[in-house]
Amino acid sequence: MRYVVPLAAVAVWLFADLATADAPTVAIQLFQFAPSPVAVEAGARVTWTNRDDIEHTVTAGEPDRRTGRFDLRLPGPGASESVTFTERGVYPYFCDRHRSMRGEIRVN
Repeated sequence: MRYVVPLAAVAVWLFADLATADAPTVAIQLFQFAPSPVAVEAGARVTWTNRDDIEHTVTAGEPDRRTGRFDLRLPGPGASESVTFTERGVYPYFCDRHRSMRGEIRVN
C-alpha cells in the first residue's frame, strides 16, 4: 500500500517544525524558570508559559537594576507571553513578585 502526501502538506509540516525549533519555551513552574539559561540566535522569539497557580512576571534585568526591555505579567496557569530578541547579548530577567526567581537569555 502506498501513501501519497501532498507536497504542500510536507512543506507546512517542515516549516512549522523549523519555526518551533527557533521559538524556545521557558516553563514557569514550582517558582523556577526552566530551562535557564536559554541560548538563541538573533531574531528568535522566546515564550514563557506559567504552569503555577499564581501570578508571576518576567521582568528584564535584575531586581535592583531593571532594564525596561520587557515586563510580562502571567496571571496564572496556561498564561503565556513572548519576546523577540533581535540583538546579540545576555538578557537576565526575574520575577518581580518572587525576586529569587531568575533566568537568562543568551542571544548569539
